[in-house]
Amino acid sequence: MKSSAKIIFLYFILAMGLTLSNTQNGFAQAPPEDEDFNNLGAISYDKEYELSPESDHITYRIKNKTARTIDKIYAWIYDTDEDEEGKTTSSTLVNNPHRGGIITLGKPHRPGDIAEWRFPLIKTLTTKIEGLGGGGVNSKTFTLRVSNKGIFHPIVEPPAKPKE
Repeated sequence: MKSSAKIIFLYFILAMGLTLSNTQNGFAQAPPEDEDFNNLGAISYDKEYELSPESDHITYRIKNKTARTIDKIYAWIYDTDEDEEGKTTSSTLVNNPHRGGIITLGKPHRPGDIAEWRFPLIKTLTTKIEGLGGGGVNSKTFTLRVSNKGIFHPIVEPPAKPKE
């Protein structure tokens, strides 16, 4: 009886040793955040954006961090002025937040995917934007803000991605 208990104990030690040797360090930690993306909770957006040559729309790369597909995003885009220390001195709303964004690349915007969203800008502000150097990539002038209530999901989820 004692020998069978020893054998069971040795199998238990062997099984625990094999299990612990196969685990990776930090397996219970959350994945690291992308440093190029600003975290807004349900979504993250790339710090770099693309302003159209006519300055009539702006394009952001947005990462979907929800568990559902995103169908529509209503966002506020601000033109921010900063002082020498990098503190924001003023913010001007440059889009109509009641007009949502349009997916230009990556439709449908599934969970975990990165898609490009284009947001129209107010036409009366195009002269001000062009004075800032519109038509290129600038990481400090515009800021995107999105509320969780401004993210809409389809009623029926699209089919799953085909496996490659």
